[in-house]
This record gives sequence, structure tokens and C-alpha cells, in this order.
Amino acid sequence: MRFALLWLALLAVACESSDPELTPLDSGADAGADTATTDTLVVGGDADAAADTGPICPSTEAVVPLPDDPSCKPKTGDFVPGTDDGWPVCISDDALYHPFTTSISSVARVDAFERIAAKLGFGTSKAPTATEFVEAKAIFAEDQGLGSRVERREDEHYPAAPGACNTLTPEQLAMHSDRCVGPAKLLPLVNAAFADGAAGTEPRENAARLEAALLWFLYVSPYKEARTCSSKLDDCDSSYAYYTGGDAMSAGKGFARYVRARSPQTHAAVWNGVLAVRCWRDLDNPTGAAADLAQRDKAVAQLDRAMHRGLTVIVRQRITQRLCNSSWIGTRILGAVLDREATARDATKAAVLRSELAKTDPAAVDEKALLAALDTLFPCAY
Repeated sequence: MRFALLWLALLAVACESSDPELTPLDSGADAGADTATTDTLVVGGDADAAADTGPICPSTEAVVPLPDDPSCKPKTGDFVPGTDDGWPVCISDDALYHPFTTSISSVARVDAFERIAAKLGFGTSKAPTATEFVEAKAIFAEDQGLGSRVERREDEHYPAAPGACNTLTPEQLAMHSDRCVGPAKLLPLVNAAFADGAAGTEPRENAARLEAALLWFLYVSPYKEARTCSSKLDDCDSSYAYYTGGDAMSAGKGFARYVRARSPQTHAAVWNGVLAVRCWRDLDNPTGAAADLAQRDKAVAQLDRAMHRGLTVIVRQRITQRLCNSSWIGTRILGAVLDREATARDATKAAVLRSELAKTDPAAVDEKALLAALDTLFPCAY
């Protein structure tokens, strides 16, 4: 009877959600709350796993969003469309994104992420077949597609390497692996996961690794493209597209889909950051090279703060479901991406983050301590 009631409750949650997700149910609990539950809902064919202990793993993979925080408000000087925010009137004041180009190539790359996500069952209990890994790799490797950008992605949060990352020696690449995140970290992770999955090895685990690596790419890309928009206008469109998949604020694919389902408030803040970048470029010589790099950095910083919180809400929800569907593997990867900014904000709390994420056994994780550290470090999207 208890399982039947749980199943009905979870179905109700799924029906109420306006944005069905591929990821597990979020408890939505405060950082200090004990989010563990003592009931298990068996999904898929894992009948042998039935036990009256562990987390609920709903087959609907619905997500309950975190409540809005009324204390989370734009900082002085942040761009907020249609308000007296100190910014001159610009193209973004109607709260819409106005592309520079009619065709944004990055939209197809986010679509590729979604096709891979559906095929491999990102965030679900699905165990992909070897054939599905092969088919997903073909999507990743499409000409000028997702793989072509993953393999060369640079993370401009870090100092520049002595040359383009794809021209460095292996020794130089290792020395600048944080900056050269695509070839040094993401591509090896992606290639290994595809190869092992195609060999039939740890299908759920390798799907989780791929999901984390590709979300990491989508997290890094809007920041990079917003900065290089100084000299290449199309990159502003790519910054917008790598977050939204080319959708309006009310929708969103890729990273935006994950963030919007977990925190509409955070999604709105990221959207304002995207619009801030477009506003800056509208005001700063929109037909040529930008000159006001201080205003660029202000807009990009607004976007970056919101993206930090966006990644945080994904990670914190996965922490509460770390015993489900091999999700702890991907959670450790994504959580570690926050370390640079976490250390800059509070080295002590960042050490807690590193310590808990270093644990390979998800049952050994101090959930309260980890969530408290995350919410102290990244409490708001502004």
C-alpha cells in the first residue's frame, strides 16, 4: 500500500510539472533539512533492487523546483530589462533576445545534446545498449557539430595558454588543462565513456559521465562566447544559444532546460545575463569591434554569476538523488567544476565541497554538510 501511495504521489508531481525532465525528482528541501527518505520505488527492470531503504527513484523523472528566494535580487548595476537599472535604453529592454544572424549554428549543437540525452536516457534509470552508444557517438561526431566544439573549447575563466589549445604539445596541454578544458579534460572523458558504453561496459555509469561532460561544456560555453563577441558578433548569438538552445525565456533546451525545471528564478537571472550581453553589444559599436570592454566585463560577470547558480541547482538536486541511477558519478564531475569559483568566494566552504565530492561511495556523503556548503557559496543567481 505504501508503494502504491508513493507511486500516485509521484504521478501527481509529474502531471503538475510544466517542464517534464529527464532527471530525478528534486526534494526541494532546504540545505539544513534531512532530504533522505526511507522508501524505494523500483523502476525499469531492477526488480532485484527492491528494498525498503534508499531514495525514491521515480520513473517519470519529474523535478520539483526550488522555491524562489525573495532576498535574491539583482545587484546594483545589473541589467534588468525595462527598468531603471542605470543602463541606457537598448535593444534588450523588451526582454527578448534579438539575434545578429538569422541562422545560429550553435542551436544545432544543443539539439544534438538533446538527441544524445534522449538516446542514452540522461538522468533516468535506463541502461543504454551498446548500439545506442554507437548511435549517440555518431550524433556527437556530426560535421561541424557538438564534438567539433567540445574538442576545442577553452575556459576563459583561466589565463590564456601560449597558443591555441589545438596547437599545443601534450606537455603544454597538460600544463594548461584548465584553460584548454575541451581537448585536455572533456574530450578524453567523452571518448572513454563512448568507447566503454559501446563495449557494453557500465552503461548507466558511462551515460552519467557523458551527461556531466556535455553539461560542463554547455556551462563553459556561454561565458566564452560572450567574451569573444567583442570581435565576432556571431558569438553573442552563440552565447545565447548555448544556454537556451535558441528558445525564448519561457522554454529552453540543453542547460536552460535543466536550470528552468529546478529553479525558474535562476533561469530568469541567467536570461537577464544573456540580455545584458546583448544590450552591451547593441550599445558598443554593433557593426564592428567593441571598444567598451569594461561594460562587456560587467555584462559577462552578471551572466557568469547566474550560470554559477544554475550549475549549483543542478548539482544540489543530484546530490539528493545520488543513490539513484548511478547519478553520483556525474554529480562529482559537475560539482568539481564549481571549485574555482567556490575557492575564490570562501576557501573553507570550498574545502568542504572538495572533501565530500572526493568520496566515491555516495552513501558515505554528508548530505547536510555538502548542501549547506553549496548554498552558502552560491546562494543566489545575482
